[in-house]
Amino acid sequence: MDIGTHPENAGERLAAALLPAGLNLWGVAGAAAWDAQMSPARRTDALSPGARSILVFGNGGGALWDAMLADLRRDPRGLTEEQHPIDAFVARAVAAADPVLGNARRRWFWASAEADLHIDFRLLAGMAGMGVQSRLGLLIHPAWGTWIGLRAACFVDAELPVSPPASVDPCEGCPAPCVSQCVGAAFVGGRWDVDACARFHREADPCERSCASRLACPVGADRRYSQEHYGYHAHRASGRAWLREHLGIPPGADRYEGVGPHWGDWRARVDVKGA
Repeated sequence: MDIGTHPENAGERLAAALLPAGLNLWGVAGAAAWDAQMSPARRTDALSPGARSILVFGNGGGALWDAMLADLRRDPRGLTEEQHPIDAFVARAVAAADPVLGNARRRWFWASAEADLHIDFRLLAGMAGMGVQSRLGLLIHPAWGTWIGLRAACFVDAELPVSPPASVDPCEGCPAPCVSQCVGAAFVGGRWDVDACARFHREADPCERSCASRLACPVGADRRYSQEHYGYHAHRASGRAWLREHLGIPPGADRYEGVGPHWGDWRARVDVKGA
């Protein structure tokens, strides 16, 4: 292994390299803690033998979206030739930053529905001190609220300082407007139920372009995604159309129309427990 004379600073160096891409949230989880909650198929011996630490990266607010837009203005092929431009942008940013880890053995994983192998990023990011599980099922950060995105994780064979756990649970003492505003009755027992939510999306369309529960959360309300950013995640076809218009790209020049999220098969494909 070779990640420089101060391997304990590898996380800081990698985070600094990824910051210009809008990946402004990160933390470190211990491999042993991860393994203690995983089935054999998701433990480090199976995923990345020898890994001792797990670096987790994400974005808070619109930093990643703004960085991607700037990149697309420089080279629109990041949209016209990519089915998932945000995921592709993150992958390019990681590829450019990865050399700071030197010869350390590592393996990257992606928080994407299209990833080859799914791990539970919410659980992992919680272990890395990036927030706590909210009633909404999303990780919630004390400053950014639910307006964070979990993007990538690196299992690395270096012993890095583990991030302290989040010291605040914003859901404690909250009157839970997320529950009362849900039109799909997806909060079973006061907490979000993924199956009830997916079933409602398949059968109705009030939540097609927005989530009233997420918008009702008061934590980090001043750091919400922009309408265009949130709209892209909620309804890819219209979000992609907005990107084309913003960049001055005719529809015929775009190889993809924009698809997803696929509520009909998402639940079956994504291992939400990561076990």
